[in-house]
Amino acid sequence: MPDTIQKLFETCDIVLFDCDGVLVNSEPISLATLVDVLDHFGAPLTLSEVAARFTGRSSAAPIDHIRTVTGRDVRDQFKAYYNNLLFARYDRELTKIDGLDGDNGVLAALQKRGIAFCISSSSSLDRLQKTMEVTGLGPWFAGRIYSADFVANGKPAPDLFLYAADQMGYAPKQAIVIEDSVAGVTAAVAAGMKCIGFVGGAHYDGDQDGAAARLYDAGADHVITDMAVLSAALSL
Repeated sequence: MPDTIQKLFETCDIVLFDCDGVLVNSEPISLATLVDVLDHFGAPLTLSEVAARFTGRSSAAPIDHIRTVTGRDVRDQFKAYYNNLLFARYDRELTKIDGLDGDNGVLAALQKRGIAFCISSSSSLDRLQKTMEVTGLGPWFAGRIYSADFVANGKPAPDLFLYAADQMGYAPKQAIVIEDSVAGVTAAVAAGMKCIGFVGGAHYDGDQDGAAARLYDAGADHVITDMAVLSAALSL
């Protein structure tokens, strides 16, 4: 697989990383927190239902769900309540995906190849900043963090990827997206970008094969379970 992935990088000038489930093992934390938040606002769903409906989506999706179920518009309350619970858990539980930083990590390999990279995430900017702080990844992405807060339509719309690439100075055909969700892969394909699916996050434990199949069905060019595969491809 490193050989076939290496071919994708022959025409790649920038990599757009999703954050949750790609850079950090945050999805189990955020999904469990969202279960609590939906219950608080009177629109409960099970953990499996939350994962199926909202993985890779911006906060607009659960807010719309609450409005549909309860008739209430909780936009002004949702973010503060959710972040308060989530950030406390980040401080205790959040970890990086293995193989990202360090001398032999993916980010260093991209730097050595002269390939630009940034974050393009459905998370809010506040949440991304907290993630960078807790994990120590901030210096790698300083000034290159793009959030769904910046565009009108979040994933699966292509808006965020197109915006991030444009801000970085690249055309869609020059970009590779690294994504863990169907919504994200769908957005990358709609943006006209290549996409490598990643199913090595903790939220896919026990379901890597099924998750990989879903990402391929959504249009991913390749799907990997380990960031070391990318490092190896970049070193060829």
